[in-house]
Amino acid sequence: MTDDAARRFFDAIAGRYDREYALPTGESRARLERVLGHLPPAPARVLDLGVGTGRELTTLLDAGYQPTGVDLSSEMLARCGRRARPVPLVLADFWEPLPFDSGSFDAAVALHGTLAHPPGAGDLARLAEELARVVRPGGAFVAEVPSPTWLDRVGTDVRVQRSGGSSATYSDPVTGASIAMRLLASGEWVAVMGASWTTTVDPIGQGELLVAAVRAR
Repeated sequence: MTDDAARRFFDAIAGRYDREYALPTGESRARLERVLGHLPPAPARVLDLGVGTGRELTTLLDAGYQPTGVDLSSEMLARCGRRARPVPLVLADFWEPLPFDSGSFDAAVALHGTLAHPPGAGDLARLAEELARVVRPGGAFVAEVPSPTWLDRVGTDVRVQRSGGSSATYSDPVTGASIAMRLLASGEWVAVMGASWTTTVDPIGQGELLVAAVRAR
């Protein structure tokens, strides 16, 4: 399912993303070090889902990895493409079939809550199966995702309008662009990853989870 609402949202915030949405440099580096600990050894081929402006690419490249970025926002990719060390970038909606051959990657990552915006109820499970196709057996998948408790933590933040026990709509205060959110608990993540992955889920910080999975052989 093509997610036009998400495309409009990320196009709208692209110019402000690094200033207003990105984590502080030190915290970002610490998180990336944790992610690297779950990846196969370099020079593994890593698919970066929702690469955005590509803030994590420097760390991946410095560690010897071979990243390829995919994003549905042309505005985000335009900024990502201006980085000093360019990497392959693909304009595509990762909720659709991925434009890569089977076994093209040794690992995939989805950082900064990228997977909090599935367009439909079954799309996370379908994405897990598609990742199982493009990631080789024995490869890895790592995602940083908000948990349902994140909604309790934000409380009365006017940018977040809760629409259910684990769903909400987030609105950017400057552009007015909005995007739906669906947040899963640990057990739900294990379920949607399915039998193609051996999955563990651990808390990181307040209201966030680290999903780490190994592709079944």
